[in-house]
Amino acid sequence: MENDKLKHIKSTGFKTPDGYFDSLEAKLNARLANEERIQDIDNAGFEVPKDYFETLEDKILSQVSEPSKGKVVTLFSRRNLIYISGVAAAILVAFTIFFKSDPLTDTPIDDEVVKTYILDEGISSYELAALFTDEEITSFNEEIMEEAFNDESLEDYLLENTDIEDLIE
Repeated sequence: MENDKLKHIKSTGFKTPDGYFDSLEAKLNARLANEERIQDIDNAGFEVPKDYFETLEDKILSQVSEPSKGKVVTLFSRRNLIYISGVAAAILVAFTIFFKSDPLTDTPIDDEVVKTYILDEGISSYELAALFTDEEITSFNEEIMEEAFNDESLEDYLLENTDIEDLIE
């Protein structure tokens, strides 16, 4: 789509003066010759005082080691600290008031949700047993045995899950 618009553009927008590339080589050679003349100069015009670099370190250390006579203002003064902590407390109170969370409700969890969670996560019976004490496990086993092996539940299980030929044999 954009390439279709480029077909109608005749000029690139860049222009060079006439004869620019014809005289380019001569200009470069003239500049190189000028640089060779600059390298031939012995004295650049700058002079360093005698023993300047030997005494420079002592001068710098003497100026740095002297204590400054300016006024020192501490960043964490007591007044600033109280002011900042007051602002932080106000922001904290504002967040707790305006973004109040809903209280937790004690709604019971559905048994099917727990079963599907245990099956989906692959939690073993040993991991579940580690969550309970020995007394809780024994009382839980007794409740299951009483509920699971009464006469009616046993009869219903046998009728639903076995064949009559198995019972006759």
